[in-house]
Amino acid sequence: MYPYKVEYIYASSEKKKWYQSKNPVDAWTLSKELEALLVESHSKGYELANITPILTHEVIHGSFAGSRTDGLIVTFRKIKSAE
Repeated sequence: MYPYKVEYIYASSEKKKWYQSKNPVDAWTLSKELEALLVESHSKGYELANITPILTHEVIHGSFAGSRTDGLIVTFRKIKSAE
């Protein structure tokens, strides 16, 4: 069995729309989604190995370049059992 698993948590709406989302993902919601993923994975015998933010670049109003966090890649490692 492969000792790692990888999950992706979206930090913004999955489908970008031309208008402002009425329910953007805020930091509190993102932290609670991450916490739930950590608890669930630990109960399945995995420990956190790494969290990597995924940044996307975009042009705002035709001239200003910016970046935003699209999501988080969360990598877990299988906990070795004591033998």
